[in-house]
Amino acid sequence: MNHLKYFSFIFIISFISCEKEEIPINPHLAGEVIIQQVELEKDYKNQVFYKLSNNSIVSENIKTEWDLGFINHNNDDYIILNSSTFMQAANGPTDSFENVIDINSLQWGWDNPRGIDFGTVISYELDNSNFYIIDRGYSLNGNNRGYKKFMITEVTDYYYMIRYSNLDNSGDTVIQINKENQTNFITYSFDEDEKILIFPEKGDWDLVFTQYTNLFSDTTAPAYLVTGVLTNYYNNITVSLDTINDFEQINLSMIDNYNFSNNQDQIGYSWKLYDLQNNLYVINNHITYLIKDSEGRYFKLQFIDFYNDIGDKGYPKFKIQEL
Repeated sequence: MNHLKYFSFIFIISFISCEKEEIPINPHLAGEVIIQQVELEKDYKNQVFYKLSNNSIVSENIKTEWDLGFINHNNDDYIILNSSTFMQAANGPTDSFENVIDINSLQWGWDNPRGIDFGTVISYELDNSNFYIIDRGYSLNGNNRGYKKFMITEVTDYYYMIRYSNLDNSGDTVIQINKENQTNFITYSFDEDEKILIFPEKGDWDLVFTQYTNLFSDTTAPAYLVTGVLTNYYNNITVSLDTINDFEQINLSMIDNYNFSNNQDQIGYSWKLYDLQNNLYVINNHITYLIKDSEGRYFKLQFIDFYNDIGDKGYPKFKIQEL
């Protein structure tokens, strides 16, 4: 019996000594908190494209440099208006493109700021009698940019064929716009009568700081120009928001508690409020935005100011940290 205990003891010691040691796992380290400021300028003339992963401003442009965006994906044909200038469109009231148009009788519509899946005012469905009147919105000094008649005459897997003119039929133009795969939208300028590069390549940006047209349920003013942030939702940028936890408390272990949306205006404009009594914007610092980029990385972002050091509005400042 003593021999049995001895050999049992030796076996247990041998088994324990043969077990592999646990490999320590380094704890996840969040990135540094970075402060960034974007220059829309006090007249909100700039559109600024931003990349989260390297905290970089990818490109910027004057918002009036383009009019239409043509989606580049062959399986989806959409046309968007440049909502940063408060563009709107209406169905042509007659069967003939050349007829005189009374703009006072038109029923205007706008693209949904949540994204193309929620509705665009211009349809790509072909009908030789179907055309649109486009109100190009406002210039930087607040003047009306004019009107265009617009028609889509052909759509293939490789190009769009469009026709447009002034209301009096002057400047009647037919042009082919070839599709591309590098950007979300091919942008076109009525001023230049050609496509121009506005949107960076689709994988190079996540957010765009810009004015855009928001829709409201108010029947008196159903659409209004606001200043905020839109996402590259077409490249699977998704957003959630936290109005409970402080910015410093939010970490990666909490990420499954959030519901993410790919609505283009999920960040939007409501991170700031207008104080009528003091005639200035104040930041809603109870909101932290959680953003997932196309590579599956998570970031938290909180706005801290809307003014620059000399008190000019139009300079959104925020702090951002990768989780």
